[in-house]
Amino acid sequence: MSEARTCQVDGVVEVDMNSEAFAENFKDIYTQMHASGCPYAHSSAGDFYAIGKHQDIVKACTNTKLWSSKLGPALQYQSPETPGVLVSVDPPEHTFEARLVGKAFSKVYFESFIPGIKAFLNERIDSFIANGRCDIHKEISEPLPLWVIFAMFGKAIDDEGIDAYREGFVGSIGQMLAPNPVRPPSRNAFADSFLSDHLADVKRKLASGEAQADDNLLTRFITTEIEGRRLTDDKILAFCNFLLAAGSGTTTILLSGLLYQLLSSPEQFAKLKANPDLVPLAIEESLRVESPLHGLFRTNNEEVTVGPLTIQPDTKVMMMWAAANLDPTVFPNPEKFDLDRDLADVRKHLAFGYGIHICRGAPLSRIEARLFLETILERLPNLRFDGPMKKDHRIPIFNGIGELPVAWDV
Repeated sequence: MSEARTCQVDGVVEVDMNSEAFAENFKDIYTQMHASGCPYAHSSAGDFYAIGKHQDIVKACTNTKLWSSKLGPALQYQSPETPGVLVSVDPPEHTFEARLVGKAFSKVYFESFIPGIKAFLNERIDSFIANGRCDIHKEISEPLPLWVIFAMFGKAIDDEGIDAYREGFVGSIGQMLAPNPVRPPSRNAFADSFLSDHLADVKRKLASGEAQADDNLLTRFITTEIEGRRLTDDKILAFCNFLLAAGSGTTTILLSGLLYQLLSSPEQFAKLKANPDLVPLAIEESLRVESPLHGLFRTNNEEVTVGPLTIQPDTKVMMMWAAANLDPTVFPNPEKFDLDRDLADVRKHLAFGYGIHICRGAPLSRIEARLFLETILERLPNLRFDGPMKKDHRIPIFNGIGELPVAWDV
């Protein structure tokens, strides 16, 4: 599929999402797209179209017969031989996987991690609180989501392992917008080796009786059967890689993005401190304004017209979650982080996607964000910036954060 499938369209903004200019100014670009009355984009650099209109994205994500996920969520066309999961498959395979994940990802299961998350947060804060300052992104936002996911796998991971995984993560997910990646963007060499060994060990323990079916997520994946079918080892490893990619990087950005928005809006932060019941709203509003993920791709099964775009079959089209979250027809004064909004209205944001492919781990991300914010508010008095927030542009599909230096009273 090397032949160009798209072209520039009059009135449609041209973007290069791998460029420094886009990474630094994407919110301005999204705002201009909406202000022009043409919330769509084209990328000659990537040969794709992008949809930024909230209504059009919702419509596309509810029409899986027209808009397919089977060729992958990245810019590259995923090979049919690749063991895709959830965001990389269509019904009926997606239906099977969603049912299986739904059995594992219960509300009770997610809430079972609350004591461990609280302990992790307090231990981390204990290690640096006397200093009166830290890079909260490095100290908490990066390690917490990975710790949670490896706890789900029933496998402890130390700081060295976290650093190794994150470097592999940058090298894999960082290529989701690359026209010619050097390796499949969904795979992480460190995680592949780490998880392959762990899966073999878990299977051995199940066979010997050392492990039980409900011990952790891997034992559940191995033993859960739906209509006589279980997941293959390749599918289990693909699921684990997907959970690490989808659940760690995005949640890391959510945590730091939430705190950044509050520290950047003293009036809103004061409102939250005076009324902690606003924490859930603050999380959703941060997801909307500071969307961790720019979007994911779908591929159309037949020619379709969306706004000014006439899209030939099998074209990669990005559903721009972050642009849709700034759609003024849905969110008045969309650039403002505003805790006076109605929670139900804010939850129309698309930060977790939409339709059957909506993020299944969203409730856990919200739990992590709530405990993160509540613990910080309780333990770090008079929290404030201790320098500028620095972005991380190594993963262009993310609204990445690299540093968030903060200080507090000791």
